[in-house]
Amino acid sequence: MGHYGLQPGFWKEFLIIMAVVVFLVAVIPAFLRRWMGADKRKWFSYNYINEFHKKGDWTLRVIFIFSVIACGVIFIARPLILILISAFFTVIQLGFQTYVEWRFSENRSNYKLTLIEISLITVTVVGVVLWLE
Repeated sequence: MGHYGLQPGFWKEFLIIMAVVVFLVAVIPAFLRRWMGADKRKWFSYNYINEFHKKGDWTLRVIFIFSVIACGVIFIARPLILILISAFFTVIQLGFQTYVEWRFSENRSNYKLTLIEISLITVTVVGVVLWLE
């Protein structure tokens, strides 16, 4: 007889995975930001360095929205593709932010921390995708 619904132990495993994700994406960068002397960022706010950064960031966001809508229609049976596209655009957006911080920011620690954040997010996404498979 087959098992329908969630597997036994799913919620325990899910909570452990989510705790690791929060630790990698929020706690480590916050600790490193303080340790490296990088500027503090507000959550869910727009911290643009200049007009070039603002225009580039909004261009990437619009491309991301259209890509997600198109992939949602084309790959409706494969939701994992949407996760991978979201991760790809997150890395691209953080990469652009790193470039702008390296090029225009007064505090040189900011771009180094953003590079660390890119690597932590990449490791987190790969781990979650492997867990989902």
